[in-house]
Amino acid sequence: MITKEAKEKESYIRRMHFTLSAREGCFHLLNNLQFQEGEKILLPSYIGITDKEGSGVFDPIIESGIAFDFYKLNKNLSIDMEDFERKLSKGGYRVALVIHYFGFLQNDIDLVVNICKEYGAYLLEDCAHTFSSRFNGKLLGEFGDFSFNSIHKIIATQDGGILRINNGQIKLPEIGDNEKVKMETLEYLYKTDMELVSRARVRNYRYLLNSLKGQGLSQIEIMYPVLNEGIVPLNFPIIVKNGNREELYFQLIDNGVITTSLYYRMIKSINPKEFPISYQISNSILNLPIHQDITLSDLDIIASVLKKINTGLELGMSDA
Repeated sequence: MITKEAKEKESYIRRMHFTLSAREGCFHLLNNLQFQEGEKILLPSYIGITDKEGSGVFDPIIESGIAFDFYKLNKNLSIDMEDFERKLSKGGYRVALVIHYFGFLQNDIDLVVNICKEYGAYLLEDCAHTFSSRFNGKLLGEFGDFSFNSIHKIIATQDGGILRINNGQIKLPEIGDNEKVKMETLEYLYKTDMELVSRARVRNYRYLLNSLKGQGLSQIEIMYPVLNEGIVPLNFPIIVKNGNREELYFQLIDNGVITTSLYYRMIKSINPKEFPISYQISNSILNLPIHQDITLSDLDIIASVLKKINTGLELGMSDA
C-alpha cells in the first residue's frame, strides 16, 4: 500500500547515540564490542589526566578492562605512521584509536583507514575536540568505523556527547536512560547555528595567528602555523620554551586571559623514556582561547599580552 506519509523510521538515519558525555559514548562502545581474550586497543601516546576530571578517553578503557598499548606521535601530535603500522602489523588489536587533537587533522586519514583495514583493526576517531572539521569535504568522525564527539566542549552546554556508528556490520544496544544526554542540551544544539560557530572559531584562529606571526616571539612557538581549509580549531595551542610555561600561564591569568594546558599531566601508563616527545609537549603546551565568544578586541589583548610577556621572558633569560 502506498501511504500518505513516511512510515519507515530506519530510512536514511545516521546511527548515533546521544550520551551524557563523550566518555560515556566511548565506554558504551568498548563495553559492547566484545573483545576476545588477548585482544587490545592501540592508543596514541598523548593522553592527559586531572584530579578533578580524570581522563576522558583513558577512563573508559580502564573501566572496560581492555588491554592497551601506545603508538608514537610526532612533535605536532601527528601519528608516527611507521610505528603505528608496525604495532598494528603484530596483530591482536581489535581497535585503533586516533585523536584529532584540538580539532586538527594531523595525518592522511585515508591512509590511516587503509592501514587499519589491512591489519583487521576497527578505527575509532576521538572527535571530542571537533564538531565541524572536515577533510576533502567529509567530516572528521565519518572516516572510521566509530567516532565520538563532545557537545559541551564546542558550545555552552553542561553535558552532551555523540557516539557515531559508521560500520553497518556493528549493532550496539541502546544506551540507558541515565547515560542519555539531557533534552535541553539537544534543543540547544539544534538551535545553535554550527556554521556560524565554526566561522567564528576559524576567524579568531587566523586573526590571532596573523597577529603573532613574524613578531619575533623567541619564547613562544605556534604549534600549527597553518590552518588548513576545512579545519575548525578548538583552541590555539602554543609551545612555551625554556620551561617558562607556568610563568606565562599565570601572567596571562593576571591580565584577564583564562587559558589551559592540554595536557599538562600525562597518564602514568605512558612511559616517559619510551615516549619522550609526548612529555616534552606536555611540559610546554598552552592552549589559548579562540572560541565563538571571543571578539577581535579580545584577540588584540591576548596578542598584546603575549608580546609583552615574551619580552619580559627574553629579558629574564638575558639577565641569567
